[in-house]
Order: sequence, then C-alpha cells, then structure tokens
Amino acid sequence: MRNLFNFLMVGSVMVIGRIASRLLLRVKVVGAEHAPTSGPVIVIANHFSWFDAPLLTLYLPFQPAFLVASESQRFWYVRLFMRTFHGIPIWRGRPDRKALQSALAMLRQGRAVGIFPEGGIDPRMAERRARGEAITETYGHTSRLDAQLTYPQPGTAYLAVESGAPILPVGLIGTEQILGNLVRLRRTDVTMHIGPVFGPLTHSAELPAPERRLRLARLTEQIMHRIAALFPPENRGPYRQVKLELS
Repeated sequence: MRNLFNFLMVGSVMVIGRIASRLLLRVKVVGAEHAPTSGPVIVIANHFSWFDAPLLTLYLPFQPAFLVASESQRFWYVRLFMRTFHGIPIWRGRPDRKALQSALAMLRQGRAVGIFPEGGIDPRMAERRARGEAITETYGHTSRLDAQLTYPQPGTAYLAVESGAPILPVGLIGTEQILGNLVRLRRTDVTMHIGPVFGPLTHSAELPAPERRLRLARLTEQIMHRIAALFPPENRGPYRQVKLELS
C-alpha cells in the first residue's frame, strides 16, 4: 500500500509540475540524446536557482535523488520535494559522511543521484565553507542573478570516485530569472543543455593521503569544466579564460 501511495504521489507531482512548467516557462532541452534512461548515474549541474532541481526532475527521463542542503528543509515545499523524490539532506561547510554514504548506497542500487558541485546558490557562502564553517541557515538568497559559474566543492569528485558511476553534466541557463519573472507575471526562457556522459573517475587507493587530496581536487575541477563547456563563455565565471579539460 505504501509503495502504491508513493507511486501515485510521484505521478501526481510530475503531472502538476509539467503543466505548471509549460504555463510559466518556455523550456528548451538541448542534447536529450545524451541522457541515459536510468541509473546508476550522477547528475551534475550548475545551481543558479531553487528551481534547478525541480526542472531536472521534470525534464530528465529519470528522477534523481538530490543532495539538498539540510537548512533548506525549514521550507515546506523543500520537505515535500525531498519526501517525494527521496532527497538526501546534507550539511554544508563540513564533510557530511552520512549524506555521502546514503548517496553511495543509492548509486550501488542502480539509482540516479543529483548533486550541484558549486555547493549552493549563493557564492558568498564559499568562503565560510572553505573555513569549515557549517552552514545552518538560509538568507533568502534564491537566485544567482549574475548567472556566473563559481568554484566547486570536493564532494562530487569523492562520490564519483567511490561509486565508479558515470556522470551526466547539465547546464541550466535562465533559471536565475524565473522568480523575478513570476512576480511580474512573465514567462521565462530556460535552456537545459545536457552534455555527454563521462567517467567513471578513478584514483589509486595506494596514493598517500596528500596526493589523494590533490587528485580529488583536480578531478573536482575537471567535473566543473564539463559543466562550463555547456555555457557560453560570458557565463563561465572563473572558467571564462581557462582551457577546459574534457578528456
């Protein structure tokens, strides 16, 4: 009975979401042929807006379980999204091994997991995360209006290496304008650019700890390069003048 209820809940949310997205947005999907039909796969994308995870859920041919910042669960609609699509709460600013182990377990079960390598919408939080400060509150920062990529966090590379799962990069262009346009009763043009699957990523378990950390840092940058390649240069932020490593 519980499985039937969950199936009906997911179906209802998907139908309502797709109708709403067609009324409020003009979504163009580029590269749909690159998307696998099922997991295991790690979906990576930029994070310009709170609409990113719902749109990926609606327009990919599968519904990933997203790692979602624990502090955002104070909003009822975030809790509903996580409950419906098996979201994984994760504390930012410190290694959250419980969240990463939950994500690894899902991937090993053949499921899809979604993660935003940048670690959040607000780039102002990057310095606090770098200091190891746990982020336990939100500031109402719901859109990155400059639409610029920023530097990634290492959790994505760790998840990729430990799981051995292939990785699907997605670039979401225009989502930062959705909330402002909704207030003005305007539709928003959104492009979902799906890139080719890559990976798996590996490193030797025999490497000394400092070298493993350097290897993960390099893999983290390579992951972000895959997302940057899906954007026009003017939206690549720190990757605008960088030669992207795509091999």
